[in-house]
Amino acid sequence: MNNTSLNLPGAPALSRRSFVVGTAAVAGGGLALGLNLSLGVGQSLAQTAGAPALAEVTVWVVIKPDNGTVIRIARSEMGQGTRTGLAQLVSEELECDWAKVTTEYPSPGRNHARKRAWGDMSTGGSRGIRGSQAYVRQAGAAARLMLLRAAANDWGVPEAELTTANSVITHAASNRRTTYGAVAAAASQLSVPDFKSIQLKNPRTWKLAGQPMPRIDTLDKL
Repeated sequence: MNNTSLNLPGAPALSRRSFVVGTAAVAGGGLALGLNLSLGVGQSLAQTAGAPALAEVTVWVVIKPDNGTVIRIARSEMGQGTRTGLAQLVSEELECDWAKVTTEYPSPGRNHARKRAWGDMSTGGSRGIRGSQAYVRQAGAAARLMLLRAAANDWGVPEAELTTANSVITHAASNRRTTYGAVAAAASQLSVPDFKSIQLKNPRTWKLAGQPMPRIDTLDKL
């Protein structure tokens, strides 16, 4: 047997020899799998050394300087589509660029350390969406309002004159535009609006939520 490489695109280098040695553990009653699910599925690696600082607008929404949006999902994905469905609901109210959305699972330890910021993290089938759809939508809407307010403060214009779409804020009267990534740091310093006071979209106007979309966790799982 030679030491031929058994590599897949984007996967860590793995030789035939190391594969055989590693899987020999199965005979002893155990199989160890090292999977890096941190990009898009598990914990974010964005805060590693040398990475740009991220702006946590709310505990549910983090905006990157490049307009990437990290949506935190506090429900388990067990094949029922909860992760993608909840991300769609947040994105719908936030009006961010879906193509740049990734998700992050805050661990129970983080939830405890932050005084249950993400609430009940239990998951029971479809109840993962039914039990949290209202407040995650409110979280998305609150983040959008904060981003609007940051832009309005910077330009000295009324928030009501601003519109949002695909992570871009526009003031038509002055023909000015900015991005979520550009104002996220300022928005993160503002007070979070009371969720109960936020007017959510009528589901009849939804463009993203409720639509059939490729599940965002599938590629990483495969």
